[in-house]
Amino acid sequence: MTPTVDRQSIQEALRQISAALAAATLYSLEHKQVQVLVPQILESLSRMLGVQNEITFLVVKKDLLFDGKPLERTPHTERIARMLYSRRVGFIRFATGITTEEITLLLQVAIGQQDAEKFKTSAPHIDYGEVDTEDDEERVRPITRFAELTDEELGSIKDFYETIGDQENLEIKELSSIIAGFVSAFQQEANPLLALVPLRMEDEYTFTHSVNVAILNIAQGTSLGLDEQLLHDVGIAGMLHDAGKIFIDNEIIRKPGKLSDEEWQMMQQHPPRGAQYLMSQQGIPALAILTAFEHHMRHDKAGYPKVPDNWQLNLCSEMTMISDTFDALRTRRAYKEPWDFPKISGLMLELAGSQLNPYLVMNFLKVLEGLGEEIIETGFSLSADAPELSEEQLATRHVCE
Repeated sequence: MTPTVDRQSIQEALRQISAALAAATLYSLEHKQVQVLVPQILESLSRMLGVQNEITFLVVKKDLLFDGKPLERTPHTERIARMLYSRRVGFIRFATGITTEEITLLLQVAIGQQDAEKFKTSAPHIDYGEVDTEDDEERVRPITRFAELTDEELGSIKDFYETIGDQENLEIKELSSIIAGFVSAFQQEANPLLALVPLRMEDEYTFTHSVNVAILNIAQGTSLGLDEQLLHDVGIAGMLHDAGKIFIDNEIIRKPGKLSDEEWQMMQQHPPRGAQYLMSQQGIPALAILTAFEHHMRHDKAGYPKVPDNWQLNLCSEMTMISDTFDALRTRRAYKEPWDFPKISGLMLELAGSQLNPYLVMNFLKVLEGLGEEIIETGFSLSADAPELSEEQLATRHVCE
């Protein structure tokens, strides 16, 4: 009987490739995380090739097939399939003798830095086949407005957050489908402000705020030219950035006044606890875990949790800080009234360079300005008499807690 590679080894290799692609897309191929993963990928593939002389993956839209059988769809297999499929790669085959340079070329092809034809001249141990994707685009229902969500979709999101609240195992497939709908709509130049959850749902703040941060993240990412898979991960990260609040007493979160020192210390625990919780779940993008950990660090890293001076903040985390701040300001909270658009813009410009990334703030405000004054005026139902927040209040009661 001919020995075959076990599925666990396959999934581990694909997880490593997916992680390398995510880091290469968000940073560069020279990023240290990519450089660490490439030899690990080589070791995993070489180990499998010691069992089988050739390993072939068939690419079908969001799915990967191995030995003619579909692999379980995970965020890792889906990312690889999407990226290869977008480069018109229908199958890819690895042979014994594969090198580090060939793996690097694979990553370059997947993120669009090299054409797949480069395999023919520079990768003797990688073979591939093309697929015509022009007339075979996957149909994703674009979601241009929150009101377009079906009862089933709304129910799935609410169930998802109830699951988080109960600290149970997450099922992310339905949520991923909804995020894909927002991504598809915004790529077709839909107005993301129209998709924001109406302010009348203020009694469901955690749910509505998380959806809005996801939408605003996707809007930012679209303007920055992020590819579809990365936009998807950025949206998921926005949805899950506050997962750690399930470990904080609701009385503290909803407290109308200044937090005590003890309460403030407890509040500052929600980013690391959220990241730890998400790490224990299957199928959560690494980008979402990192964003949950970093989203209160501030651009100058003077926030929380505390990290070494040489810590490099993730781009998605900085985007999420901006989306988080904007939506928190435009929403009624227990300790503040909603702010109007000019007042929000003014504060965000004040925070640029300290709490918020100045370049991303300018890009964000330009995105909103480009959507038109009419949308800004009719899309936001805000109070014109927003209360002032003192420097002390801003320091001890962050609007985006």
